[in-house]
Amino acid sequence: MDDTCFDLLCKDLTADEAKLFRKMLVEWCDGDENGFPVQLALLTRAQWRAAALVPQAVNESRKLIELHLAEYRQQTAELVKNLSAVGEDQADELKNVVKGHTEALNQASDSFRSQLKSIGAFTQDIRKHLDDGISSYNHIKTDLKAGGEMFRKTCEDLDGRINGVQLGRDWLAWLGLIAIGMVIGITMGVVLEAKFH
Repeated sequence: MDDTCFDLLCKDLTADEAKLFRKMLVEWCDGDENGFPVQLALLTRAQWRAAALVPQAVNESRKLIELHLAEYRQQTAELVKNLSAVGEDQADELKNVVKGHTEALNQASDSFRSQLKSIGAFTQDIRKHLDDGISSYNHIKTDLKAGGEMFRKTCEDLDGRINGVQLGRDWLAWLGLIAIGMVIGITMGVVLEAKFH
């Protein structure tokens, strides 16, 4: 069974890290198809697939260049062996063949450099997208933390106000009781004074 792109990405990870990686991917893939986690998962999956193909493309390019180089060396070696048997006319032809092989080798080398440059630009683009995603995540995290702190302060202020209103009610109740007691005391004093006089 061939390794998947995900298996290639998990190649140097420990079993626990690979398990965590899989859980994270499953969690990201859950939810509304237009939601941020799903879109991020799709983007990440595409980037992982593309990143997994990079080493394979580089290896194939390297093998192709090595194959062409081996063929050119073999052909050049055979031409050099037969050089002594070839006349002057054929020496000019040999020069042209070597020149053609050199040009082909230079073209293959330029093509390889171009592919490496494209791969480098592609990996930079992936890195930029990942950095942008991390930056967005950090902003969201900071905003959520600030919102939570504001909510906590609002709750504390509300609790303080509720406690202040309750304290005021308690004082009013005590004052009311004292006033009633005074009225009862004065009334009793007047009634007692009227009885004894």
